[in-house]
Amino acid sequence: MQNRRKWLASGFAILVAGTLVAGCGATKPANATTNQTAAQPQASLPKEPTYSGPVVATYQGGQLTKAELDHEYNLQVVLVGAEQKETKKAFLTNYVVLYKYLYGQALKQPSLAPVTATQAGQLADQALQQLAQNPYKSKAEVDAKMKALGLAKDDLILWAEREQFLQEYLQTQVQVPDSQLQQYYDQHKTDYMQVTVDQVLVATEAKAKQIEAELKGGANFAQVADKNSTDPSVKQNHGQFKDAMVGQFVAEFAQACKTLPIGQISDPVHTQYGYHILKVESRTQLPFAQVKDQIKQQLLPQVQSTQLNALYAKAVTDAKVKTTVKDADL
Repeated sequence: MQNRRKWLASGFAILVAGTLVAGCGATKPANATTNQTAAQPQASLPKEPTYSGPVVATYQGGQLTKAELDHEYNLQVVLVGAEQKETKKAFLTNYVVLYKYLYGQALKQPSLAPVTATQAGQLADQALQQLAQNPYKSKAEVDAKMKALGLAKDDLILWAEREQFLQEYLQTQVQVPDSQLQQYYDQHKTDYMQVTVDQVLVATEAKAKQIEAELKGGANFAQVADKNSTDPSVKQNHGQFKDAMVGQFVAEFAQACKTLPIGQISDPVHTQYGYHILKVESRTQLPFAQVKDQIKQQLLPQVQSTQLNALYAKAVTDAKVKTTVKDADL
């Protein structure tokens, strides 16, 4: 009866809604490490390309050439598919703000560990695997698209390094104040009750009342659950959720867990899954300190979206991006 929630990340679009090019969801390899032994010297990242030629934009601290804009725009076309690409004008602003200005700010943070060549290579491989499934139909199709646009694997590795490093920097800019965590806990305190609860799930109210009568007559709860419950988990737990957080359950079930007297057999409780007969064996209110980190993870997506959008808006102002040519000449 626990709610199942999926957290979906869509590349670097998870960071600033509506401002980033929707890329490939890649996660930093868990086994990647910056510690290298003498027998395994650390590989180097590909050399950053140098660009020359006409300047199409200036920003606080630098300028952008048409050659670099074309190169990075083509990479975006590969990553998201031609049908989803931005206009060059919109892409120019996003690219400069994120990968020139904010990336430059990230480089000034000594606490951030660099992304190694091994890590970037693994992230690039993940991206290629995902691209080969969507929006492309095979790796060969991805390779052909990259070749047609003058791109190579090294370009994807450099993108992965920038992307991962920028994400890590932006994550350091997100803070959830303790006061906000405490306020949320106070407002949802009963969701952080820990209960051990027995339950039998059946399809009809009539069957539930029959089960209720058997249990109130002294029948063994686990045996009744094993025989009658339609909850798939009964095979493992014999009808008992041990030390479960009340907030994990659907609303009607959770409410019964919060209010049913300890040891008492409930009346039928109707939820989207059917009819439940419950018995709460124990119930403990967990203190704020014990669930603080859990609450932070719950609130982080909402706070992240708000704070990073504000950060991006400020960066747009601070970066002072100015195009130096007409839109048609970008």
